[in-house]
Amino acid sequence: MIVRTANHLKESLQQTASALLKPFDKKSSGATSTRSSASSSSTIPNNNTNVSKLHDEKGDDVSVVYLVRHGDRFDYANPSWLENAKSAGNITTDPPLSALGHRQASETGQHFASLTNVSKILVSPYLRVIQTACPTSDALNIPIHIEEGLSESHATPNVLPSAQERFAYFPHVDPTYKSMVDVQATPGVTCSKTGKPCESFSADYIKRIKKVAETFETEFRGQTVICFSHAASVALVAALLKCTLKDLKFAPCGIFKLKRTGDGPWELCINGISNPHVSENSTTTYPWGFDEKHFIEEEHGEYYGSSEGIGLDFFVVN
Repeated sequence: MIVRTANHLKESLQQTASALLKPFDKKSSGATSTRSSASSSSTIPNNNTNVSKLHDEKGDDVSVVYLVRHGDRFDYANPSWLENAKSAGNITTDPPLSALGHRQASETGQHFASLTNVSKILVSPYLRVIQTACPTSDALNIPIHIEEGLSESHATPNVLPSAQERFAYFPHVDPTYKSMVDVQATPGVTCSKTGKPCESFSADYIKRIKKVAETFETEFRGQTVICFSHAASVALVAALLKCTLKDLKFAPCGIFKLKRTGDGPWELCINGISNPHVSENSTTTYPWGFDEKHFIEEEHGEYYGSSEGIGLDFFVVN
């Protein structure tokens, strides 16, 4: 039986789809900019060293997680980028934001500007996600902590630049932060884009996200954290809510907000299926969610890997 929180999720999904989901523009963003969102010339000071824990009127800890997807992708808006990047010897799995994506990131930073008592900003190590998080880092004056556990699906260990290397171009990044959850390559699974060993999708990706959820519950109890990740990270929402993956979708720069009081269940406060704080969207980067095809055993071969029996209802408590 699905827990009550899952029913709450379904109701919220229906309300959000009808009331908030804007039609995505049929016109591509046509973005050509690859600029960084970073505008600061020095390291972002950490202004959250004295953040106090949140409590309700009864004195119970209140934990809050915001989960944000990256903005519009440059490679989706400009298909020629892939071949050009490959010819230049670049990493084709790490595209930047499009010009539209930068605007969406800026609007997201403005949306979070009035938020208080944030403990940390945790960010996937991918370029498009770092770029999306930079305006929020600027707005809140909190550094970016690159968390490997929030990496994209099909993640390939030791391919992306390190936090220390990212810091050279993104002074928002805290180069001293150590990830709480690491990505491990699945034996026998190779990424078709990098040719290197990678984590299987969906099985080992789902298992990693479950570990991230468990880590968050202990490490950030009574705190507010903002996480920037990818569309597949709706799995983190499902892992915390203990609900099915079936109805979850994630819009570009969409925001999920989840809250937990004490040891009670997590509650869905804001649904990331839509992005009402963003003024423009493109058909190239759209709300994404898991489908049956992502869990079919061995159909996709070496790149996807076996789902090892994990299905769309993996996080449902029976």
